[in-house]
Amino acid sequence: MSPSPIRIDALVVGGGVAGLFTLDALTRAGRNALLLERHALGTGQTTSSQGILHAGVKYALGGSAGEDAREASMASAMWQSMLTGKGQPDLASLRTLASHEFLWRSSGLRGVAGMLGARLALQTRPEAVAAAERPGWLQGVRGDVFRLGEVIIDPRDLLDRLARPHAARLAQGEVVGLRSEGSQASIEALLGGQRVQILASQVFLTAGEGNEALLAMAGLASEQPMQRRPLRQAMVRGNLPWVFGHCIDGARTRVTITSDEMPGGVVWHVGGELAERGPSLAEGPFLLEARSELVACLPGVDLRAAEFSSYLVQRAEPRTGNGRRPASVHVQRDGPFVTVWPVKLVMAPRAAEQAAALSVAAHPSADGQWPAASPRPGLARRPWEEATWTHPA
Repeated sequence: MSPSPIRIDALVVGGGVAGLFTLDALTRAGRNALLLERHALGTGQTTSSQGILHAGVKYALGGSAGEDAREASMASAMWQSMLTGKGQPDLASLRTLASHEFLWRSSGLRGVAGMLGARLALQTRPEAVAAAERPGWLQGVRGDVFRLGEVIIDPRDLLDRLARPHAARLAQGEVVGLRSEGSQASIEALLGGQRVQILASQVFLTAGEGNEALLAMAGLASEQPMQRRPLRQAMVRGNLPWVFGHCIDGARTRVTITSDEMPGGVVWHVGGELAERGPSLAEGPFLLEARSELVACLPGVDLRAAEFSSYLVQRAEPRTGNGRRPASVHVQRDGPFVTVWPVKLVMAPRAAEQAAALSVAAHPSADGQWPAASPRPGLARRPWEEATWTHPA
């Protein structure tokens, strides 16, 4: 154990977008805050994100704008402010992959009905695209095509931009003890083999799936139960066009495709209902289904030479009664502990602002910092950087 405890206003546990946005919001509120990440920044959900700043349209395809659509619409306005340098944190230099994406339907009457549900009074509305104005990769699509003003960002670059101003506040380590002591929290952590005690007025739990073990450690698992919703995301690489958009059938999203670059060509990151079904399939059958779905949704794109891969990821969220995705962010305080689940990437800044609004200042002596020799976390790699590629057969 270190000879004397580190005394701070707030400890943030978890270095994904939720944790880094929360750290930034806390420091802007004048709190002395530190962040602890067990692995690399963004490990898990953040680096698995497709980077779409949803503005609510996807959640309103059934014909009505519910709470989740309205929440995403409001959150996208916060992002617009940050991306133009008018909001905090300033993300004007963030790597943006696309300024818009497309929404198109698969053939059939259900697709027509679903498109009607997309024409709702949200801040970002779909705009019809004439056949002559469609990008080449959509030329083989029959039926309506819409343009959505939803920005797609590089999640890894976002992590980097958020981490840089707070580099001295970040440490790589593991929480091994967590309890409340009166009005504050006592934390035991391992940093590079050294056991350190931290006394904080508050602990902000932003560790995604890792929140479950932390809540159990703090004796709060029953008050804030967590659910997991698994995905198997497909990836495709090769001589491909840059594609950003959703192919829908009725109120369901068959596939959601975003693109990035990697050595040897373009890589597609594929989500949607395909990813929802994926965990029930083994790798081989899933890749065959992924290719079949992409051929059906993008008949004008030649995928014969493309290579495929996939990976499993868990979405961790507060438990709902029906097991579905929660409609809005979750921020809850229990004594000195504040649990944060943003639910979607686009909602992370809203979750951070709500968390910071619950923060309290400690005694003026709370001016601690990480020991000089503490290891610093790096950035997690994107899924396709560690993939094994194959031609489905």
